[in-house]
Amino acid sequence: MEGKDGEQGLRHALDELLAERKQLLATYYQAVSACRDKGQEHRAQQLARLCQLLMDYAALWQFEIHDLLVHSAAKHPMAVQVLELHQPVIQRAADQALDFNDLFDVAMREGKFSPVESRLSALGESLANRFEAEDQIMLNL
Repeated sequence: MEGKDGEQGLRHALDELLAERKQLLATYYQAVSACRDKGQEHRAQQLARLCQLLMDYAALWQFEIHDLLVHSAAKHPMAVQVLELHQPVIQRAADQALDFNDLFDVAMREGKFSPVESRLSALGESLANRFEAEDQIMLNL
């Protein structure tokens, strides 16, 4: 994707990322709130929704935005440099999201959500670090 179409594709993907980020944050807080409730079904639904959004968000970054940035390196050299600098933080957050998703799968099978609930705080910190890293990259576009 070169030229105007590539640039428009990147802008569209970034807009989508920011919209998904808002949805992810809202769902994260709903999941945290649901974990304080006693209703296991509601808790499971909120955690399942959170896991789905975590996977979608990570995929959007990795398979769309990251690739578009790398392919447009000539147009955005500073953003690509910042991407290289912050990619470990983003990757670590993606790994933690995958681990959280796997933990949730086990919790669903066993019906025990306390291990998942105890990891929500760490997941929140990881997401905050990731968002900060992504913002630094976007500021250099």
